[in-house]
Amino acid sequence: MRPGRVFGLCIGAGVLAGALMLAINAIVVQGWLDQLADLYIDEFLLAGDLAEEEFDQMLAAARLQNLALPMVYGVLGGALVAGAYLRIGKDAFKVALVVAGAAWFSLYVMPAVKYAPNPDVLFNPEGDGGYFVLFASYSALSGLAALGSAVAFAKTKRKNWYFGAAGVYLGIIGVMYFLFPAFPEPEFVPKQLLSGWQGGIAAGMTALWFTLGIGAGVLLEREEKKGAGRGI
Repeated sequence: MRPGRVFGLCIGAGVLAGALMLAINAIVVQGWLDQLADLYIDEFLLAGDLAEEEFDQMLAAARLQNLALPMVYGVLGGALVAGAYLRIGKDAFKVALVVAGAAWFSLYVMPAVKYAPNPDVLFNPEGDGGYFVLFASYSALSGLAALGSAVAFAKTKRKNWYFGAAGVYLGIIGVMYFLFPAFPEPEFVPKQLLSGWQGGIAAGMTALWFTLGIGAGVLLEREEKKGAGRGI
């Protein structure tokens, strides 16, 4: 299968997955975000600790993230699946689903366990405290650990190499969890509100990665069968 075709199919699946995440953000996450904004207005704006114009800019930026990031994630995720499939060259559905699932786990789940989404970094001008640097660093190292473990154990060509790769990855991420500093959640935000917002984000990210994996897998597998029928 031609590389251009592979990338086109996978990125198309990524755009569809991004659209699903965008819908979840618009329907679910945005409602929780607005409630958080109201809470921060009472906590900071009315107390005079934050200018109204500055707060409006923060809220607009948070809403823009909800709309723009899903498509960015979808396109990049599609490119990741395409690259993995081109390297392996067979078992399209299995490859797409495994790569998407591994990416979801290593690039979202594990980083979110350590650094859960935090409204302070959105609405409190003094609340970042290096959160984005910590989250990005943790995510990058987690992804590299997953990739390195998979590549190293795949070269052994053992039947169940993925169990060894998973064990090494979990060992690395466990060490990282204790080495990286903690980031506190805002104490004045009700747990129900915080959990609802974080849960909405989790639902969107999960829907994105598995829709991408299934969609890309189905499309690539169909192309594989067409190629086999033509003797390619």
